[in-house]
Amino acid sequence: MRVITNHDRSQYYLVDKGSNSNGKYLPRKERRRAAAIAQRDYNAAVASIIGRQIIALNNLTENYHPEEIDTAFTGLHPGRRPLVTPVREPDEDFIARWRHLPYTGKPFEINAPEFFTSTGVRVRSKSEIIIADALDRAGIPYRYEFPASIKGWGTLYPDFTCLDVRTRKEIIWEHFGLMGDTDYTENAVQKISRYAATGYILGKNFIATFESGNTPLSVKQVQAYIKTIFKQDAHRQQN
Repeated sequence: MRVITNHDRSQYYLVDKGSNSNGKYLPRKERRRAAAIAQRDYNAAVASIIGRQIIALNNLTENYHPEEIDTAFTGLHPGRRPLVTPVREPDEDFIARWRHLPYTGKPFEINAPEFFTSTGVRVRSKSEIIIADALDRAGIPYRYEFPASIKGWGTLYPDFTCLDVRTRKEIIWEHFGLMGDTDYTENAVQKISRYAATGYILGKNFIATFESGNTPLSVKQVQAYIKTIFKQDAHRQQN
């Protein structure tokens, strides 16, 4: 299709492929036909660009290995490593230091029911066992009830403070297990609001799961959250 401007108005001509003519004029009543042709040509151009970009991205991912920066340090002789300050602390060292940071969690009440994860961490409910074990299976480091300073509430103890290894940022995970109770639900809504005011945003660096007496927490739901929020970390650890 050929387009010209005549007296500040666009005119469209349909040109046969391989033709040397100026083409057949498309009157205003055939404007939809002109639009369809223009859209087709645009879509083809975009598809071609996307195709080239996909090839470029594939070439990049094949040749881009950020972990090589870590191996430049971890591959050193053990006697040489203490002499070197790495430009980036290797993931293994960073995770170990993060895991072993000493802290005092929320104390358990006397005679409180005892629930333990598969790795021996004491938690407060069967649902928290589901979450903790799913995090462990995905290779996602976490601290249980690590204290956090929350605006308007002082110190709170989120159920899980998780480490996003890829970004080295923390993500908190709160499980609200008594949503059938009116007072508990109101408290949960206020807590989520306070978390947001402190910078913990649902779907970004804050995960919230819920259950009631009629709707228990499911393993599939927990796995879906992990797959969505901890994209590359869970994939890398499982493979």
